[in-house]
Amino acid sequence: MSATLTERPTAPANPPPPVARGGSRMQRWLNSWRVSLKMARRDALRYKGRSALVILMVALPVALIVGGLTLSATSFTSAAEALPRTLGSAVARVDTIQTTVVQQGVDGSNSYQVSGPSPEDQPPKAKPIPGVDPETGRPSEIAAALGVFLGGTVKAVESGDFRWHDGDRRPWGDATFFDMKQDFGERAKLTDGRWPTDNSEVVVTPRAVHEGLPTSGTITLTVGGEDRVVTIVGQADVASAWGGMTMLATTKPWVSEGPSGPASASYLLFRDAPFTWSEVRNANEHGLSITSREVILNPPAASELPADIYQQDVENAKSLRIAAAMLGATLFLLTALLVGPAFAVSAGRQRRSLALAASNGAETRQLRRSVLASAVVLGAIAVLIGAALGAAVALAAAAIWTRMRPWDQMFGPAEIPWLGVLIVVVCAVLAALFAALIPALKLGRLDIVGVMKGQNVSPPINRKLPIVGAVLFALGVVGVFGAVVQESAVMAALGVFGLFLGPICLIPLLLVACGKLASRFSAPVRMASRDAARQRHRSAPTVAAVMAGAALLSTFAVALASDTKFQAKLYTPRNIAGEASTWVDPATMPALLASLQANAPTWRTAEQRYIAADYGTPGAEKKPTEEPFLSVQPPGCTVADTMPNYEGAPSPETEKCAVAGTNGGMSMRAGVMVTPAAEIIRRVGATGAQAQAIRDGAVLVGDPAWTSGGKVTLAYGGQPIPTDANPTGPAQPTWSKSTAYPAIVIDEATYRRGAVESYTGVVLTQELVEKLKLPTTMSGLYIYDPNGPISKDAEDKVNDKLGEDMRIQVERGFQRNDWKIMLIVFGIAGFLLTTVTLISTALALAEQQADMGTLAAVGATKGTRRRFAGAQAATVALVGVALGTLIGLVAGVAIAYPSTSRGWDEALQKEVTLSPTIGIPIWHLLSILIGVPLVAALVAAVSIRRAPHVTRRGN
Repeated sequence: MSATLTERPTAPANPPPPVARGGSRMQRWLNSWRVSLKMARRDALRYKGRSALVILMVALPVALIVGGLTLSATSFTSAAEALPRTLGSAVARVDTIQTTVVQQGVDGSNSYQVSGPSPEDQPPKAKPIPGVDPETGRPSEIAAALGVFLGGTVKAVESGDFRWHDGDRRPWGDATFFDMKQDFGERAKLTDGRWPTDNSEVVVTPRAVHEGLPTSGTITLTVGGEDRVVTIVGQADVASAWGGMTMLATTKPWVSEGPSGPASASYLLFRDAPFTWSEVRNANEHGLSITSREVILNPPAASELPADIYQQDVENAKSLRIAAAMLGATLFLLTALLVGPAFAVSAGRQRRSLALAASNGAETRQLRRSVLASAVVLGAIAVLIGAALGAAVALAAAAIWTRMRPWDQMFGPAEIPWLGVLIVVVCAVLAALFAALIPALKLGRLDIVGVMKGQNVSPPINRKLPIVGAVLFALGVVGVFGAVVQESAVMAALGVFGLFLGPICLIPLLLVACGKLASRFSAPVRMASRDAARQRHRSAPTVAAVMAGAALLSTFAVALASDTKFQAKLYTPRNIAGEASTWVDPATMPALLASLQANAPTWRTAEQRYIAADYGTPGAEKKPTEEPFLSVQPPGCTVADTMPNYEGAPSPETEKCAVAGTNGGMSMRAGVMVTPAAEIIRRVGATGAQAQAIRDGAVLVGDPAWTSGGKVTLAYGGQPIPTDANPTGPAQPTWSKSTAYPAIVIDEATYRRGAVESYTGVVLTQELVEKLKLPTTMSGLYIYDPNGPISKDAEDKVNDKLGEDMRIQVERGFQRNDWKIMLIVFGIAGFLLTTVTLISTALALAEQQADMGTLAAVGATKGTRRRFAGAQAATVALVGVALGTLIGLVAGVAIAYPSTSRGWDEALQKEVTLSPTIGIPIWHLLSILIGVPLVAALVAAVSIRRAPHVTRRGN
């Protein structure tokens, strides 16, 4: 047996020298980042589920925003993009023909009359164009005269209405008439068959087919009171006179041109030379507003535009900059907050490996790079996926919609706003880095020993942080409101940052407060709330993400509610809600009454009349030379003073005395309404003595200043009818009387509910007018159902059975025309909030697995662990939703403040400054406050299905 002895190794006398670092500082920095990125890529592939959630958190808001931008850009059709529909192959279009000089912008549709040197002066008269009379001229004559004046060939494109026979229904339709020998380009494109040769033939459009018209054969139309059969010879995409898709197209109107012919006409100019800006300005002097292809494609310099148009463009540019600043700041912060939980959980999962690296000598900056590298890898991939997916889905949706409804001009040519998408991508990548930077900065205070032991408790709250948060939030409120008042883009961006960063600083304090308040609840709730307060590094990012989603939804809800309330306040009803009215010719009244009796036998009617002479039938030799008048005669005014002077500036006496009557007046409530006493009593809801007073001839007036001693003086009589030999001038009655009648003042509520129309200042019973022997003419009917409001189905049924030129309109109150778009936007915001809540809850649950194992090890049942998880998710979501709702209230009010401060006053007929209208959707906000925490709690509780795996350690 032998043994081998070996010498014990000894340490060298001197330690080896440190390995020299090769390369420059920049190379070492790049190498460090290269290693970090490789590790991040490997980590992303290793934990595929967590990586997918992170990508979803980043890609979802990016996809929604890019998709919204793409839809917005595609739906917004610029003047240049609309040229194929508006001009076709023409070089210009005459939009309006005025008798006064007009000013316009680049687009001829943005035009207005030129005012005189002072408000009292009349607009300057336009220079005459030989052969052009916009009031009496026929479209064919006007087109020929315009062709001579504009130096080319002018074709009239006319539009008119018709009814078509569909069984016993008579639906409405519209037709376009033009010279089909002329090539109109994209305005009129034949897709099947041939063009009509005369007006006994028509082509149908996709819109007509959608409405139920056939694609071949014959159809019966009712036009001008007569039925005519036309033959369908083809299908085409045809624009109407103003660009929208028509239903039928043929060569010329079915009725004669003029007042009884087509409802409107536009005039297209065809020539080789472009129509320049100087020619447009010359046409403006002649009362024409022009849409020119050359001017739209090569717009003039801003200095060449009219001053008012230029100022309007400047104001629009200011508003656009403010909106862009607020949108950019909001986008950056929302994305950063939404992706925060993902990178917080990622950093939490790396905490042990980072602690091991730090214990082996890794520097803090190297640890931070490893966390930031994960944001670079996952963030960049997610942003690119989200941007591509959002743009693709938006373009596909627009294409499908256009293919299914080509007549609906909701979308124009496909367009991706590359600059906006680039800004979104850059902001989203920076936001991902910013979200990862917060946990990366905390690595400088990494407790290596505590992490290795599995202890990770947030440090005590910084007492100064809540104060900083409150100050930032206050500054944000000031900044946002200052931005909309001062029109400052910088203040807008700073205000948005303050609004979001302030509440973020308050999150730790609120979590601790929730932990203290939970002392009265059961053990699972108490433990969950306290754990959320202790583990703020995990719960705070989830709170911030939910806060961001809730802020977005609350802002939209408050802004939409305020705008809806504002528009409803300005809305002027034309009738009582649920009741109908119609304006008809007295000759067609028997047919209308017969149709109503046949199709709606329970409905009741009452005549509407106005005081007017019988002007006789057209072409009659005998014409009246005198017409009746009736005016309110305020105290201190003569009869002549109550009759307005339409020539020149009104006198002070006229302004004071011409308040209401058959001649109109200076305010909106100046007209006269005549209807039977029973109908007046029903409409205003009069009872008792007031109802009896109306039966006895009391007069309803719109202003108490017109009365004296409970009575109103009415001046009535006759006045000459203006003729060419005796033009309209200072009114002089040929005979007159003045009589005082008992007065009843119409209250504002009666106007607001449409019982008396807004233009009416005097309501007379038909019986009283007959006693005064003043002639009246029927103007229409009030229609109502004693059984209740008229439904939409009943309205459509009756309208489909009426003859031509007959249609009833039921007052439905204020209704948003864009409610579908608003519903989609609200749904997207709600979907984003719900998704963020679910994903944030899932990420938080993944981080809680160790805690669940501890609870299971000490005997907690599945029900206890479910209550624990649900309570913690609800606590975190409730804090986030509360802060988000607070932000949304401020931001929504700030948005609503300027948009609801100005409006059009129907009574004064001018724009006025109003008190801002703020609508707080209480039920919507409560549903967010209650619903989101409940959803989060439910998801968290359901996710606890089995006992977690518990590691057993031996001695």
